[in-house]
Amino acid sequence: MRLTIIDGFRGFFLVFMMIIHSDAYLKTLVGRLNHHSFGWVEDAQGFVFMSGLVVGLVYGGRYIRHGYDVMRRAIWARIKTIYSHQFALILLFLAAAFIAARFSILPRELETYVHEPVALPVLSAFLVTGSMHMGILPMYIFFLAATPFAFKLLKEENYMAYVAIVALFWIFAQTRLPDLFVETMETQMSGAGHKLNLGIYFNIFGWQLLFFGGLAIGYLMAAKKFNAQILWSQDAYRAFLVCVGIFLVLGFFDRIVFNSWFGNDFTQRILNETDRGNLGIIYVIAFAADLYIVAWLVGPGMTATQKFWRVVAQSLVKVVSLRPLVFLGQHSLHVFSAHIILVYIVATVFQDGPPSALVANILVLLSPLPLFLVAWLHALSVKKTAK
Repeated sequence: MRLTIIDGFRGFFLVFMMIIHSDAYLKTLVGRLNHHSFGWVEDAQGFVFMSGLVVGLVYGGRYIRHGYDVMRRAIWARIKTIYSHQFALILLFLAAAFIAARFSILPRELETYVHEPVALPVLSAFLVTGSMHMGILPMYIFFLAATPFAFKLLKEENYMAYVAIVALFWIFAQTRLPDLFVETMETQMSGAGHKLNLGIYFNIFGWQLLFFGGLAIGYLMAAKKFNAQILWSQDAYRAFLVCVGIFLVLGFFDRIVFNSWFGNDFTQRILNETDRGNLGIIYVIAFAADLYIVAWLVGPGMTATQKFWRVVAQSLVKVVSLRPLVFLGQHSLHVFSAHIILVYIVATVFQDGPPSALVANILVLLSPLPLFLVAWLHALSVKKTAK
């Protein structure tokens, strides 16, 4: 079972990942005019949630139709595919680092490969560290390894146990004990002469909340146990308006903090208490509000009696149903991996600073185009393999 709109959302997130990550080096106005600048939700959160939703739909459907063993084998095959991307990127960046160093164009993102040519690749292969922007791949491997157990709980309708486990892991992340463990290991390795940043940036205990939240919804949809009709009630509409209010408040709070409207000290205090890597509470609240808004818009919002919301809903659905975005979403793994390579190329080319404002803005706007080529090449490869 596959819903076009889900792939469209994943394609949307991939496009803006490319724009945001390339803009970190090109520093453009265009790169800042997007949803990242209003609210505490970014593409990574949506991408992880949608990935869990797809896993719930696809592999949960296989579990329901064909049994546990078929589902488990399919998931482990997917893990192998993701790991092959992880390992290939490690080898590619290791080679690229030494070539770039040879020509004196080594970007800081690849410096550790040169300084730690054995430790970094080996630890990356064991999924305990990685290069910038690669964290989602090992995170998915950990999540997929736990997915068969999650499916068992859902099939046996142990919903309270499922929610409790997910919640407890998220709470554990907020204690920052995982961070303390990583920092201790980094100190030990530094003492042994290996200065490495351990961890994959994303605290898997925190971010699993998004993946397994999406997975539960996807599984219930596959099992035809997900009742979306509740969204058509008047109470659901009131809840929608509340979430819109939360979205606006957090959006303005975002600007207050990141634009330092109340001073740098205030901004720093807030940032010290808001941890994206651990998926802190403000990110959870913001994501829950945004998710409900989107769910209501693509459901009852499409035929709402209020013209404003109907137009907003229909516009949203038209955007995420665009064939190019859907196409990207259908090849998300290969596109995501390619986006990492492209970002490193941008980092290498513009490590000494961005070009002129006009050129930089054009490059940011065009940066997602190679992703479509990658999706097209992968689609051709799949067709040839199927013949």
